[in-house]
Amino acid sequence: MAVFCAKWELISSDENFEEYMKAVCVTPEKLELAKKNLVGGAKVFQEISKNGTTWTVKVITVAGDKVDTYPEGKETKALTLDGRMVKVVYSLEGEELVEFQTGDGFTSRNVRRVSGDQMTMTFTANGSISSSRVYKRVS
Repeated sequence: MAVFCAKWELISSDENFEEYMKAVCVTPEKLELAKKNLVGGAKVFQEISKNGTTWTVKVITVAGDKVDTYPEGKETKALTLDGRMVKVVYSLEGEELVEFQTGDGFTSRNVRRVSGDQMTMTFTANGSISSSRVYKRVS
C-alpha cells in the first residue's frame, strides 16, 4: 500500500512506552538508552518503502540507523534496535500494516495506520501491554 511509503518523523509517544519496552524484555540499561533516544524530543524517523511484495523499513535515530527488508507474509529473522534476535512477519490487514514480532519471552503486534499526513503506530506486547506513537509525513 503506497500510503505507508514515505519518510515519517516521530511527533509524540504515549506514557506507556516504557512499560511496553519492559514487556518486550528490553534490559534496564538498554531501556535508559531507549528513553533517551526514542521518545519525546528525540529525532526519530521511519522510512518505509515497498518493492513488489517486499517491505523495507529504515529506522533513523541519533544513535544510528537500522534497515530491514521483509517479504510480506513470510517469517524473517531480524535484530531489534538493541541487538536482540526476533522473528518478524509483515502483512497488510485492510488499511493496516501489521508487524508481528516473536522474541525470547515475548510477542508484539505492531500496527501502523495512516490518516492524512499522520501515521499512528500501536505496539501491543503479549496481547496486553500497549503503547502508541504518532508520526508525521515529512516526504
